[in-house]
Amino acid sequence: MHPKRTNIDKKQIDLIKESICVVTKCMECRTLFMQGTLCFASIEDFVDDRGKSCLFRLKEMCHELFRNSDQASYREKLYDITVGYIFHEAMKLRENLYQLEYYRPKHDVSSAELTLKEKKIVQEIEILIKKAEKRLREGFKEITILIRELAEQLKDLIKLYHTNYLLPRFIFEHQRSLIAIYGRKGFHELLNELYTNGTKALIYRTAKSYLESEHYGIARKLFQKALRLDPNDLFATFYYFYTTAFYFYYKSKFTKAIEFAYKAHGLKIDGEVQVYGESLKELIRDLSQEIRRKKEK
Repeated sequence: MHPKRTNIDKKQIDLIKESICVVTKCMECRTLFMQGTLCFASIEDFVDDRGKSCLFRLKEMCHELFRNSDQASYREKLYDITVGYIFHEAMKLRENLYQLEYYRPKHDVSSAELTLKEKKIVQEIEILIKKAEKRLREGFKEITILIRELAEQLKDLIKLYHTNYLLPRFIFEHQRSLIAIYGRKGFHELLNELYTNGTKALIYRTAKSYLESEHYGIARKLFQKALRLDPNDLFATFYYFYTTAFYFYYKSKFTKAIEFAYKAHGLKIDGEVQVYGESLKELIRDLSQEIRRKKEK
């Protein structure tokens, strides 16, 4: 794969990952706000102006990828605008929360400790505090609407990036977060829009991704899972035998490994699995030598 294409694929996945973080963190902050336990420290992970928050990082990613790009689609440019708008609204929300937490008067206006002049100042500040509380409530309403819109736009971006070779593995590894955002039904609808036979295709593509990274243990479990969904799938059968052979080989269980290697070799199927033919033959040769050495000992 071309290095430039690989770099773009990784940036797209980073963008999706940071977007999920933004939606999740916003939902967490809103829950805390509704419970009356939201503090300034809680919102720092969601939005700040120093680059430590997920929303700041997402804003910068969008600007880099879409703002001045001739290749960016209208959908991507709209996403950049939406994220930018959310960031500015969230910064206002953050400022109101800061005022409420750090500038709320500690003394009651009826306190005997205060002079008349001081009581007047406290009263004026309390009026400002009530305005800040109102702005905070309205701010959360606005942010909630925008975040829901962002979540819908994110689905469109994920569908736009359906050819990204890193996407199936990412979706598989972040299912819980996506289900928390879209619900189980919404998540499966997204899968079926991305791939024909959504769940099986996701497992199969993820398994192939792990195979290409030589994570044979995880790959074999996923191919086995794919086989449970469709026991007659010859390609999944081959890959299960192939990955299991390598899994046992690296565990130094050579007898089991060669058993599965021969099973894979014995399947007469053409197509995508042919690229693994040579490595399978080499594995069988290596295993035969290892077993022979053991017998000689």
